[in-house]
Amino acid sequence: MMYTNGMSKLKILLLVQLCVFNATALYPADTETDFSDDFSKGPLFGKNMYIPFLIHYNFPSLPAKSGERFDLQYHFSWYYIQDAHYAPNDLTQYEGRVSRRYDLENVLRDYEGCVGEVGFAYHFLENMQAGIDMRIIAYYGGFLDPAFEFFHNAFDFMNGGREFFLQNQLYINIPNNNGIRLFLDKPAVSFGDIDVWGKWTFFENANISLATLGAFKLPTGRLETLSGSGYPDLGLGLLSDIRATRLLTLYAQAGVVLPFNMKSYPMFNGLAGLEIHPWEPFSFIIQMNIKTSPIYDNTIEWTWNPYFGTYFAQYSLPQTNLLAGFVIKHKSFRWQVYFEEDTITNQGTDLTINVMFSHSLSLKNMGVANCFRR
Repeated sequence: MMYTNGMSKLKILLLVQLCVFNATALYPADTETDFSDDFSKGPLFGKNMYIPFLIHYNFPSLPAKSGERFDLQYHFSWYYIQDAHYAPNDLTQYEGRVSRRYDLENVLRDYEGCVGEVGFAYHFLENMQAGIDMRIIAYYGGFLDPAFEFFHNAFDFMNGGREFFLQNQLYINIPNNNGIRLFLDKPAVSFGDIDVWGKWTFFENANISLATLGAFKLPTGRLETLSGSGYPDLGLGLLSDIRATRLLTLYAQAGVVLPFNMKSYPMFNGLAGLEIHPWEPFSFIIQMNIKTSPIYDNTIEWTWNPYFGTYFAQYSLPQTNLLAGFVIKHKSFRWQVYFEEDTITNQGTDLTINVMFSHSLSLKNMGVANCFRR
């Protein structure tokens, strides 16, 4: 009987030791999280190109996940923007025209644009990263208006009044109650604002990464060319990556942007994203960027949904931009392409296309890190 009890106690002790060993192996306390089977590549990185959001800081959709220490990343991005919006919404007065006209008092936005962006990010520690992004912004009359009208007509989509106005024109005149002059009537190329940011991944395991983001916008752009507000902004936010399964990663982010210009309203920035990564090099990503407006205008009402006939003041609804794209990653190289449009509240550009290339360099392997230790 004593022998049986002794054997039982021995079995229990061995079982406890085995459980402790397994738990320690699965969740090591002093080693880095193992991401060898993690194919997630982060949400679609990009700045909001909708005026007036463009002249303020916007959360660029950074991943919350930590990285390699002494890792230096750089990227080049190109944005194409097509945008047109006219007032009033009741355009029946223009029907039956023999030829197109250009009544400037009814034009809010009509232009094409291109933006070139370069950015750098550096991991001081595995869970601490800092970066800087800068841009050159160009506005012009465009050359693709006929193609956009043809596309809308081919699928019986609403043209939003494009068919009544001259094509390939540049004119931006956005009234607002804030007293901010958002006006441009000729082509312009100028240097935009510079964004400086820092990220701290404060919690991480095999399935979840949580980070906080702090950012500061340097007012290097100009309001006269709609490349900046002329004032700095402060951004604070929380980022989360949820690696739900081997094939699926979810992203959720929320933050606030505080303009130092008291004429502009504080802005909420939110993100909900879904990434499908069936194999290591390729991911398909769809996400929604939700942002509130820095301005307000009650002089022009517009129809949010023509089927229900509901009218709202300009910029009173939040922006609900839908982004769809893919990412290809090979070793330290990354390519990204996405299409962006506001399909719900119509508070975005008609179309934004982004193409980005990025590359990571390990300064540790290059011996640079050893220089900092001396």
